Formats: sequence, C-alpha cells, structure tokens
Amino acid sequence: MNLEKDLERVKELLKDVKYLTFEQISNFLDWTEQDKKDYKAILMSWVDSGDLILSKKNRFSLPENLGYVKGIFRIIKNRFAFVDREDSIEKEGIFIPKEEFNNALDGDTVLVELTEKKRNDKGAEGRVVKIIERRKNTVIGILERSKDFAFVMPTGSFGRDIYIPNSQIKNAANKDLVAVEITFWGDNSRKPEGKVIKILGSSTNSKNMIEALIFRENLSENFSSEAMQQTNAIIENSKIDYTNRKDLTNLSIITIDGADAKDLDDAVYVEKLENGNYKLIVAIADVSYYVKKDTVLDLEARNRGNSVYLVDRVLPMFPKEISNGICSLNEKEEKLTFSCEMEIDLKGKVVNYEVYKSVIKSVHRMTYKAVNGILDGDKDLINEYSDIYEMLKQMLKLSKILRAKKHKRGSIDFELPELKVVLDKDEKVEKVYLKDRGEGEKIIEDFMIAANETVAERIYWLELASIYRTHEKPDREKIVKLNEILAKFGYKIPNFDNIHPKQFQEIIERSRDKETSMLVHKTILTSLKQARYTVEDIGHFGLASSHYTHFTSPIRRYADLMVHRVLFSTIDNSIKPFKEADLDEIAQHISKTERVAMKAEDESVRIKLVEYMQKRVGEKLTVMVTGFAPRKVFFETDEHIECSWDVTTSPNYYVFDEENYCMVDRESDTVFNLGDKVEAVLERADLLTLEISVMPLKDIF
Repeated sequence: MNLEKDLERVKELLKDVKYLTFEQISNFLDWTEQDKKDYKAILMSWVDSGDLILSKKNRFSLPENLGYVKGIFRIIKNRFAFVDREDSIEKEGIFIPKEEFNNALDGDTVLVELTEKKRNDKGAEGRVVKIIERRKNTVIGILERSKDFAFVMPTGSFGRDIYIPNSQIKNAANKDLVAVEITFWGDNSRKPEGKVIKILGSSTNSKNMIEALIFRENLSENFSSEAMQQTNAIIENSKIDYTNRKDLTNLSIITIDGADAKDLDDAVYVEKLENGNYKLIVAIADVSYYVKKDTVLDLEARNRGNSVYLVDRVLPMFPKEISNGICSLNEKEEKLTFSCEMEIDLKGKVVNYEVYKSVIKSVHRMTYKAVNGILDGDKDLINEYSDIYEMLKQMLKLSKILRAKKHKRGSIDFELPELKVVLDKDEKVEKVYLKDRGEGEKIIEDFMIAANETVAERIYWLELASIYRTHEKPDREKIVKLNEILAKFGYKIPNFDNIHPKQFQEIIERSRDKETSMLVHKTILTSLKQARYTVEDIGHFGLASSHYTHFTSPIRRYADLMVHRVLFSTIDNSIKPFKEADLDEIAQHISKTERVAMKAEDESVRIKLVEYMQKRVGEKLTVMVTGFAPRKVFFETDEHIECSWDVTTSPNYYVFDEENYCMVDRESDTVFNLGDKVEAVLERADLLTLEISVMPLKDIF
C-alpha cells in the first residue's frame, strides 16, 4: 500500500466530485472490508494534516472545494498576518486580521477559511480555523521579570507574549535575551507558557541580538562532525586531475569580486577573435567534483540551501575549508572548474558555445574597485595590471554589447545602489553608505547572466529535468495599485493586460536623474513578484529572458550545484538523469531557504543600524517620505536608513487618504506626500521592535 499515492488519487478525484463518502473512497482505492477500522484512521490522519476536510454530513472533500486553504502563517509586526498558500510560495498571501488568529503563531501550518474573496487591488481575507502543525517549540525573546513570574516578549513576529513561571526562569536577568521552550500553546483565555532553555545575554547588546536571530531562524555557523570528517578527507585526498578536462591554465583568466570576498566561485576570460566576434569563458568552481550527491556534506548543504551573509559574519553553505579553500578560485592556484565558453557576435548573440570541465589558474585576484579604477584611467593601476589591461578593455566592450542586447529586449535594470554598513574593530557601525555599481560590477553581472542563459537553454533543448531560476509576471491588481502611486511622480504604465518588462524599464530610465529616482525604482521593485526556483522553465520576467537558471555560484547556492550535476549528466553517460519530482522538492526547499536568508541578512543590518541610531536620539534629520500605512508615515534618512512616524502620537488628527496616497491633517492644511523632504527629530531607536521613530518638525510647530 502506498498511502501517498492513494491520497493523491483521492485528491484528483475530488477535483471533479465535490464530496466522497468513506465507502466511495474505499471502493475507489480497493480497500478491503476487514481492515475498515485501519482505513478510517488513515482517512482521519489526512483530515488532521489538512489535506482533506470532513463535512458535518461525514463526507470528505478538498479544503479548496469548501473555501478553505492550507498554508504557512506569517505574522507581520504583531498586527496582522498573511497565510502563504502551501502549494506555491509565490501566490498572493491571504490576509488575516488579528482578531482571526485563533491562537495561530508565526510559522504554524494552518487551515484558513476564506471570509472575503480577492477583488480588484484587495487580496483575499480569511480566518484561521485549525492549527495543523506548530512551526517549532522554541522562541527567542526578551525577559520581563517580576517578583513571582516573568513574561518573554518575542523578538520575531511570534504573535503573543509567553508566560514563564518563576521555577522556569533559570538565572536569566531582567531584559536578558532568552530562548524559551513552549510547554503550553495558549488558548482564548490564557497566554502561551514556557521555560527558559538558553540565556543569550543582554538585549542591549547588538551582537547578542544577531546570535538570537541565528538561533531563531535555525541557522548555524557550525557543521556536524561527520561533515567535517568528509571535508578533511576531501582535502587530504585532493589533487588536480587533468583527465577529461581542458587545460586553461595558459589563459589570463581573472576573478573580479568585492575586496572582502573569500569564496571566489567565478573567473572570466575574454578574447577578440579574428572574425570580429568575442570569445567569453566563464569558469565556475567545480564543487560537484568534490562534494558527491547525498553524502552527509551534501545533505547539510542542501538543508542550508545557500550561504547567509549577515552584517558581521558569513554562515557558509559549506565549511570554509571548502568555500574559502579548496573550491575557491584563489589567485595563482590551479583549480578545477566547470566552464561555459561562448562565441558572441557584435549584436550580443551567442552564436556558438561549449560546456566542459576544465582546470584554470587565475592570474589576478581583481577587486571591483581596482577594475573600475583601471577602466577610469588610473595610470598606477594600469601599470600594475598591464598584462590584463587590454583584456579588461575588451571585457568592457563585450559587456556593453551584452547590456545593449538585454536593454533592447526589455530587461529591467534597477539603479538601486546597495546599502553598505561598515563595522569597526569593536563591531560598531563606522559608516553607512550606498555602494554604486561600477563597470567592474556590471561586467561580471553581464557575463554571469550570459552564462546562466546559455546553460539554461542547453538544458531546455536537451529536455532534461533540472532547476530553473524563474520570475513570473506581476499580478494585474498590483500593477493597477503601482500605477496609482507612479502617477504621483508623473509616470504611467499604459497597458495592464499585456505587461512587458520594457514598460518598467522605460519609467526607470526616465526617472534616473530625478531626486526621487530610488523611491520610484523601489516602488516598482516591490510590485514585482519574487524570483524563485522551479522545475518548470517559465522564463524570467525581470530579465526578459526565455530561459534562465543559476550556474555561476555553486559554493554559496545549492541550486547552482544541482545544475552542475544535471549538466555533467550530459557529458558523462554513466550518470542517470535526475527525477523531476526530486528536483521539484529541492527547488521548493531552496526557494524557502533563500527567503529565510534574505530576511536574516536584512534583519542583521537593521539591528546594527538601530544600534547606530540609538546614539543619535534627539538629532534633527532630513528625511524623505517613502510610503504610508493607515497610521504611519515611512521615511528614509539622507543615509537611506528607514524610519517611521506613528501619526497617533501627534496632537493633530491625521488620516490616511488612500485614494490620493497621502497623509492629511484634517484640522489644518498639512499634507505628507510621497517624495516630500521633511525636517524631523529622531525620537527613538528600539532594538526589540527594530523600529526607528521620528517626529516631523512641521507637525510639532
């Protein structure tokens, strides 16, 4: 008996027939009468898991047949929640007002009854009717201690405070960060209860807050002893084997990365051919040679899904001996690589290509800063790197050709400089600045996209099961809402029914030199869906690319490692093709780990920024209005640090005008519009909520 297959068969049948009785299901699955009791238990287990619903008339149905949805519960700032549909991380979440949580907590798997269907620009709403599975039984929070008991205020969006009896506090002090094990999940009249299992230290220490973040998201810097044993064995037994590999060690291949990067997984080489075309070689660290599928080391990397780059440390997908050592394409070291060699014409078309295993020896470990300096004409740098100067000029020419091709087809190129937080030796914020993309950054981006597209197209035409990097068209409703906001800046998307990335590209170009350009670009970006990993090759909307995958970063992304393995199966016939179902499971998992990583990376930066702003409370700041909520105005400082103002703290009566997208004082003519520059006082920076609060001066006076 295969219960998983039986469940899928019942689900398929229920798509056509709304209800089925126990007898009908038994007959359909050829279940025997003598095991009737066991089969009823199986059916009820499917009801418990939320896969089926049992109606009041004792008939079984699918949740969606009766207006129910199964999904993951996400609390937003303890005010409301969304439920992400379980069948897809990308479908629009269902809004849950706080009064309809029904004891659900952040991360729980829940069953939701839809109370209001999606209409126009408003998403579906619902209420939690059943908690199918609790996410985990440990929570991180700040201890608020009294004489006989304590409460823990969760640092993440858990949903409720946790009661801690005096006997379960351990030696935790007031305001300590603690890990709590939940012993009672709470009900309508009582809070959840728990016991302190780990004391993480003072909540006023930002390093402790980052440690708590790592613990809360189930991340880790450490690997199991078995994984480390395998790592050591790989290093001890490794040697550069040229068998069935192209020797590229005579080429002037270089790496170009940030100055602080230690895991160098891509190297590039360009040559102008006699026929006028360009030869581009993108050589990628051959991690798949060292890390075999389904080994302990591989399974731990799969579980992590990707490296996580926090503000003060890296949580690598592989041990540093792999990521920074044997696989990293370090300068003047022979390294095993998987290369994509392309011949590209003057219109940017790949007219010929080859994918093969290789050996390289990087002649220089270049930084973006050095490459940008050389291309800007820095004579000292040009002399220092005279051996590759001509190649760098050819790289720039080829990069611009590839960029022009992408532009022509409508690829969206957001001009959003990265917010860089630099820490001093004491891990305090030394400076905050916007890191612009220079030509060096753009060269690598253009070359990596070319390689990713070429590899994706090869896999597609060979009809291989693989993992693609996909990006779906935005929802029409979101574009309608976006258009209303863009109208405030004088821009308009003309065609909702045939959305093309070129429409966004044109607005980005028109707004590029305006003071509000970053705000316009961010507004467009947030209206688009999040890219993800799928086994379906549905293309990449943002890049206007028909076929796209991730091939270029196997040290830090598990998707790329799997694509390497799929590719190698086309070279070595002894390797069996991968099963689509297995790849689909991996794709869904790593899409989720990517979201966790992005959330953790952003939160780690926010922790340091809040700490940085705590020292500046009382300062006057110039801030720009970037958005609204019913009771809030959101701003950005000159350093591009996000902050907000709760209008209910004002002595004046402010109302959010949704139609005109502005905040209006009903008792005066004061209006806050998008893009307005405002003088404000920094009032508070709270490490618990990670909120930075300001008060506009024009509201005070």
